[in-house]
Amino acid sequence: MIGEVATVEGQWERDVWSHNLLEEIELIQQCLSEFPIVAMDTEFPGFLRWTPKGVSDEEFYECLQFNVNRLSILQLGLTLTNDNGKIGMTWEFNFKDFDKISNMEGVYSLDSFLKNKGFNFNTLRSYGIAPEEFGRQFNPILRSGRIHRWITFHGLYDIAYLMKLTNITCMPTSMSIFAITAAHLLGTVTDLKHMARCSNYLFNGNLGLKKLAKLLQVNRTGTAHFAGSDSLLTASVYAKMKIIMKVEQKIDEGFLYGLPYPIQGYRRPVVIVDPSKLTDGRISIGRG
Repeated sequence: MIGEVATVEGQWERDVWSHNLLEEIELIQQCLSEFPIVAMDTEFPGFLRWTPKGVSDEEFYECLQFNVNRLSILQLGLTLTNDNGKIGMTWEFNFKDFDKISNMEGVYSLDSFLKNKGFNFNTLRSYGIAPEEFGRQFNPILRSGRIHRWITFHGLYDIAYLMKLTNITCMPTSMSIFAITAAHLLGTVTDLKHMARCSNYLFNGNLGLKKLAKLLQVNRTGTAHFAGSDSLLTASVYAKMKIIMKVEQKIDEGFLYGLPYPIQGYRRPVVIVDPSKLTDGRISIGRG
């Protein structure tokens, strides 16, 4: 069933902390053969520098650089799915180094928003994953090429924090280099907010994930503004959008909302070999 939430013994989400990181990374590796598309979401402390409305793309990126270089992620949500709309398991990774800056009181939204949503910052500090350790364990998956595509919603900051988890110590100096680096690390990214720009019914993309899901009659599992639940909702909405919109892949593939440069991996061309050219299982060169 398209967009159906998978459960294992009634569980749709696996919570990942420092003590079970290795076994959950191994489980993801096992599942990627059936579910090679990854919908993602992040939760991060907020913003040290708020971006005014109406700024240029370059000014927006300068604010992103400033914020991401100085802050660390709280949570990463990953939901595995496939091109047929079948959804696998969701993982929610919890990190501990979010407050390694001089003055967390300057972060907009940390106290006023996230604490009210139920975040237990003391638990994160005590049992969360060190971002460097996550990078060491997750980078082999990225290098394997087994992830065919990343799905986000308004995901520029999400992709930036994911890149930082791969041990990039500083954000690239320009938007174009950011896109090239992301494509090299991650491959191809699809952004649902960018996809929604192609539909008047979806307000040309001028809406949030909650409203988009409501319009498409997609129900949430879990609690909003937790990375696992948001990544699962992103995967479910993506499955529904593919059915109703029938957008050509070349229109939405590789584009993040707000980023003018594509993030698109390169696939090796398929080589068709003439069986008559084979000798003992090898290609014979120069034979007519």
